Formats: sequence, C-alpha cells, structure tokens
Amino acid sequence: MMTITRARPNWIVYIALIGLLIALLALSPAEARLGNVVKLVYAHGAAMRVALYAYAIAAAVGIAYLATRRESLARWARAFQETAIVFWIAHFVVSLPAQQLAWGGIAWTEPRVLSAVWILLLTVFIFGVARWMGDARAMASAAIANAMVAIVLMRGAINVLHPIDPILGSDSIAIKGFYLAIVLTTGILAFQFARDRART
Repeated sequence: MMTITRARPNWIVYIALIGLLIALLALSPAEARLGNVVKLVYAHGAAMRVALYAYAIAAAVGIAYLATRRESLARWARAFQETAIVFWIAHFVVSLPAQQLAWGGIAWTEPRVLSAVWILLLTVFIFGVARWMGDARAMASAAIANAMVAIVLMRGAINVLHPIDPILGSDSIAIKGFYLAIVLTTGILAFQFARDRART
C-alpha cells in the first residue's frame, strides 16, 4: 500500500516562477497575423510540451520502479503523472480562448482538439484507477499506459485548422527566444510541482 503524508509546498518559489512566466508572456512579441493572441498560443504550447514531457518521464520512472521495486520511484511516477495531468488541463483550458480568438470559435471536430480531450479523459481515468487500487505496481503501470495514450493520440492527430508549428516555424528570433524561455520556466514550475507531489 502507498502511504500518504503531508508536505508543505514552497509558495515563494511558485509565486516567483508564476510571476516570471507572466512577465515573459507580457513582454513577448506579438505575431504578424495573430497579434497579441499569440501570447495565449505561447502559454498553450508551453504547457502542452511540458505535460507531454511529464507523461514521458513518468513512464520512464514507472519502468525503473518495475525493474527495481524502489518505493521512491513509485512516488515519482505518481508525482509526474499528476504533474502531466495538471499541465495538460492548463494547456487545454488556455487553448479554448486561443481558438475563439484565432479561429472564431472552438473547433471540437479539429483532430488536435479531439485528441487533447481524449488524452485528458483517458489519462485521468487510468491514473484514477491506479490511485484507487493503492498499489505501487499499478501506479507504475498507469504511468507507462498514460504515456502510450498521449504519444499514440498525438501522433495520430492530423492538423486541419491547427498550424503545424507557428512558433518554432517562425523566422523571428525574438519569438523563438521568448517561447523557449516560457517553455523553460513552465518546465521548472512543473518540476517544482512534481517534487512537492513526490514528497506527499
């Protein structure tokens, strides 16, 4: 059985990172076609990338747990899954106003949007079942399954309205630089969250 204890998060670190993220988004350059709407795209893209990395890391840690049976690895597998789900929700929520402003409405039939919904529903369900079972092996297996769900559904989603890569495909060094800083800051925030969750 997995034990549960309480650990206090370092709120100063969270406030500093969120403040830095807001500052980066505020100072980031507008885009020729999207204008300042692109700042929502920066946040959406960064949260999505970080969530996918978290799903992948959770799977790697889950595999390591199954090979070694070290309890700390099971906690990290759970923590990175929780982080992945939280940041996937954040990416999805931010994508809604971005779609509304960029496309004139929420495109529920867009393959990338549908895949995002299915990834959220399936990974929350798989994680919830593993948490209900309260078994470290189930949690590690869930981490592997969730990474597979995310990879398969993302790779199978074609772009219709969604551009292939509007930011990294840009010719602007400033856009790429700010986006990289936003992704890095989001990644540090995610790691801090995962670290706190692993201590719980």
